[in-house]
Amino acid sequence: MATISQYRGKWKVQVRKEGYPTQTRTFSLRADAIAWGNEVEAQMNRQAFAGSTTTQTMTIQEMLDRYLREDSSKKASYKTDISRAKALGNALGEFRVHTLPSTRIAQYKADRLFYVSPQSVTHELNLLHRAYVIAANEWGIVLPNGIPRTKRPSLPRGRDRRVTPNEVGQLVANTQSCELKIIIQLAVETGMRRSELLRMRWEHVSLTRCSVYLPHTKTGKPRTVPLSSRAVHLLESMNAAESGPLFNLALDSVTQAFKRAVKRAGLGDLRFHDLRHEATSRLFERGLNVIEVARITGHKTLSMLDRYTHLDVQHLIKKLG
Repeated sequence: MATISQYRGKWKVQVRKEGYPTQTRTFSLRADAIAWGNEVEAQMNRQAFAGSTTTQTMTIQEMLDRYLREDSSKKASYKTDISRAKALGNALGEFRVHTLPSTRIAQYKADRLFYVSPQSVTHELNLLHRAYVIAANEWGIVLPNGIPRTKRPSLPRGRDRRVTPNEVGQLVANTQSCELKIIIQLAVETGMRRSELLRMRWEHVSLTRCSVYLPHTKTGKPRTVPLSSRAVHLLESMNAAESGPLFNLALDSVTQAFKRAVKRAGLGDLRFHDLRHEATSRLFERGLNVIEVARITGHKTLSMLDRYTHLDVQHLIKKLG
């Protein structure tokens, strides 16, 4: 309830209600103090009060900027989060965090699906939700109506493109880059992402233990990847060093060189990420369980593994007897 008292010749009013920060304001006239206190109480009772502090008047753009600066900047996804936040800010940035309606987010989703994939829209909506959660839990933002939500768009079925040993051989034969030849084969043997392969360093490789340590991954969690005998043989064929990167190729260079190899080999529908799909499927076909595969590939959930894994039907028939 509102409490009114005299303070230095003026009327001071305080409104306290559970779930809201205390609201205080001073007026020259007692009638104005009473009216303001009653209005604030009424808004709180209707769960429509947004407050008058700096955090309570924060815009979506300000929330995204702070989230990028204080939270996302510590993650491996920081660069992609910047572009996602830009799209969100352009469309929703002027709204206040407490007044953005779910219907407006739904409209944003519908509009974005004309230009980008459902997966991209899902990533953007997830970023907005994460920022809201941090704002509510750690910044003191009061959301009378809760975090605005909308249903995520339906994702298309994951690619089921398998890569045969013959196709791997064709790729290797059709690239002029000695480093890419090894990268392609390591991708199929280890299931590592393109960025992880390019970040490999000799000081993190143990050929005696048949493993490589990855301190920086897409998920932000380091992991140790076991190496098959084939992977060990590939690394042994390189000029090993005590430290430093294994490869001197940039991410874009690998992408372009891989596309040229695909074109020369006549494998027009093949993507680099299909090599990771293939590696994951082969791990399951070797009898590894979900936890073991996840430890190797770095997938975070079973649903993610399900999208990437497409087992050979003939292999399943043999297991059934």
